[in-house]
Amino acid sequence: MAMTVDTTRVPSTNGHDALHRTGIALRGVAAIALGAVAIYFRVYSTLLVGAFAAFAIVDGIVRLVLALRSTGRDKAWLIHALEGVVGIGLGVVAWTFARSLISLTWTIAEWAFGIGVLTIVFAAVTWGRLKDAWLWLLAGILLIALGGAMLWFTLGGLLAPGIALGLFGIVYGGVSLLIAARTHHSQLNP
Repeated sequence: MAMTVDTTRVPSTNGHDALHRTGIALRGVAAIALGAVAIYFRVYSTLLVGAFAAFAIVDGIVRLVLALRSTGRDKAWLIHALEGVVGIGLGVVAWTFARSLISLTWTIAEWAFGIGVLTIVFAAVTWGRLKDAWLWLLAGILLIALGGAMLWFTLGGLLAPGIALGLFGIVYGGVSLLIAARTHHSQLNP
């Protein structure tokens, strides 16, 4: 009786998963850096505009790269691509048109609402197959809450938007790092 050996391999996604975790962690670190800069320099509108624009563009590029690397593996890649385009677009808008803390506040609110809604849609689409979809839902809710807070704090004077942006950056960055760490942990301990 002859023995046959099956030499077909299942494609490995470890490289993709590591890139995905790294991208999420990079977004988290960038958000925490934005938060620290915003709290420390809360009255310098030009610096805050630049910091937010840089964050939104880096975040958008990371989301776009993750989306393009996910095509074929993840049915929700289009949502990441839309998040990336929205982030890059509003980063450019912030850099080009936001000249005061008030205009920056409105631009950040638009970014937060757009990305927040798309993040919630991503959580809903991946709810049954992604173990930590609830963290994505939490991140989306935090983003929408930031948008509302930014609009509310516009009435609170010029220091409030910097503080709100700073607190958002730190909290959102922490949630992003938690998502990256939990994804890594669940991959190590199936």
